[in-house]
Amino acid sequence: MVAGGILIVNEEVLLVYHEKLKKWLYPGGHVEINETPREAAIREFKEETGLDVEVYGEKNNLSTDEATEEPKPLAIMNEIVKYPNETHIHYDLIFLVKLKGGTLINGKWFKREEIDKIDTYSNVKKILKHAFSFNNNFILS
Repeated sequence: MVAGGILIVNEEVLLVYHEKLKKWLYPGGHVEINETPREAAIREFKEETGLDVEVYGEKNNLSTDEATEEPKPLAIMNEIVKYPNETHIHYDLIFLVKLKGGTLINGKWFKREEIDKIDTYSNVKKILKHAFSFNNNFILS
């Protein structure tokens, strides 16, 4: 299982260049043992960009004393990833994130109009377009 985050600030999305895949992607990576997908998305974002983020998303107010509800991912994708020397499946939870702090050490900002020109996968382009429309209609707390 993998988790990633999409950060949109001032109508631009932050992407990182994946050296093995030779594509631009939203920051993310494998969920580690004893880590939730939300925690993995936050950790991976910090490791890959230097930025501190917080996951946000819809909740149904289902938390109780016994269980805490997590923000819903923007998308859940079952992907076949073809690395140069191997192919494997990623069950990918993609979250919207908002900036908390940190200093950008890696990544590039892309405008909404540039999505179709980005060297990435078609599903990533589709998810990014969805994120822009969802982000504009989502009220941050």
